[in-house]
Order: sequence, then C-alpha cells, then structure tokens
Amino acid sequence: MNSVLSEILETGTTKTATGSTVKVHAAVSPSKGQFLQRLVRQLDPTISLEVGLAHGISALFICDALNTRNGTQHITIDPNQHGGPWGDSWEGIGIANLRRAGYGDIVRLIEAPSYRALAELEGSGQRIDFAFIDGWHTFDFTLVDFFFIDRMLNVGGVVAFDDADWRAVRKVCRFVKTNLAYDVNGSGPESSLKRRLSERLLRHSPFRMLLPPETDGTLGLAGSCIAFRKRADDSRRWDHFVDF
Repeated sequence: MNSVLSEILETGTTKTATGSTVKVHAAVSPSKGQFLQRLVRQLDPTISLEVGLAHGISALFICDALNTRNGTQHITIDPNQHGGPWGDSWEGIGIANLRRAGYGDIVRLIEAPSYRALAELEGSGQRIDFAFIDGWHTFDFTLVDFFFIDRMLNVGGVVAFDDADWRAVRKVCRFVKTNLAYDVNGSGPESSLKRRLSERLLRHSPFRMLLPPETDGTLGLAGSCIAFRKRADDSRRWDHFVDF
C-alpha cells in the first residue's frame, strides 16, 4: 500500500496543500477502498474515471491498484477541489495527496461540475474502462453521471456506485440493472447507515424514511457499493422502458 494512503488510514488525518493537518471526513472506508482495489486489479483498466475527489482517499486506493503502463490515466472530476460552487472547499487536499503519493503523472483533475465535465469528455471521444460514481447524491445528478459514463465505458468495463444504500442512488442502480445491458459484478460492505441506526426506533418514528432500502434480492443489489459490468452497448428501441 502506498505510504501516503497508509498514513491517512493509520492516523485518520491528512495534510493540506500547505502542510497543515486536518481530520479526514467524507471518505470511503478501508473495506470499501479494498473492494475498489479488487475491482481494479481484476479488470486491469488503462483509463479509469472518478466523480468526486474530496481528500483523495478513494483515488489513492484506485491508483494504488492500477497496473501503470503506457497510456494509464485516472481522471478525477471535482468542482470543489479548490473553492467551487457547492459545499465546503477541499483546499486542494485530494490532488495534493495524489501528487505526494507519486501519481501526479497519471492523474488528470477536471475542476468542473460533473454534468459539464462528463459531457465534454464524451463529446471529445474519450473512452474509459472503469468508473467510480461518488458525486452529488440526488437521483438526477447520479443518473446524469451514469448516462455520460455509459456512453464512454467500453464493453466489458465496470462502473461502481458509492453509497448505493442511499435511496436516490439505489434507484439509479435499479434502472441500470433492469433497463440496460449490465450485470452486477460485485458489491461492497454492508450499509454503514443500517448498522448505525436503530431500526427498532426508526420503524415507529417520523425518521423511518432515513432507513436504507431493503436488499433487492431478486436483482442482486446489496451492499453500500455496487459494481456493474457492461455486457453490451445500448441497443434499446427508442420507446423502451422497464419499470424500476
């Protein structure tokens, strides 16, 4: 494991671009990071893409698993890496961590909202082998992220959704499984939200809506990170629709 990633996991802190120390938050868990690494090692992608960089933890896991060769690139999209339009600025920590870890030569950072960045990449003819969607978690943003990624993803490639136990993200996963030529390729750890919340209390309170959806057993959708392998390019009729 890369020493920068190892230090972050050990201490729960990370350095800013100027060298000060801050607590890590909004990052993938070690078990989820290891799940991403297994996917990457099995697939052996040349071009990978990630929506959402933050402190760079998932990107460090992914880059650590890449078999670097001629043409290897990891594309990261994050409008808030330095300032940005939504929420807190990440103060450049994610890209600084990737450079400290020695991945500066293979990482391309695009500091723009994903719906703009992905549309421009697709329009340029970009192709990818692996994608990790961990951006804005509303249904519409997640679906738009997937729409453009699907158009760039090579057949046989893999796309993984983080926080697939969130209702909005789970709904997109259901759409992918029921309407497109994708098979579930694997799923990550059990929902951390489900472990933390007391279901006994929430089942009888106004907060019941916070509970993650039940496992979609018939669709094979389980866990807080779900990966799909692309079986074929889209060949649906113009009026195709399967309820999800």
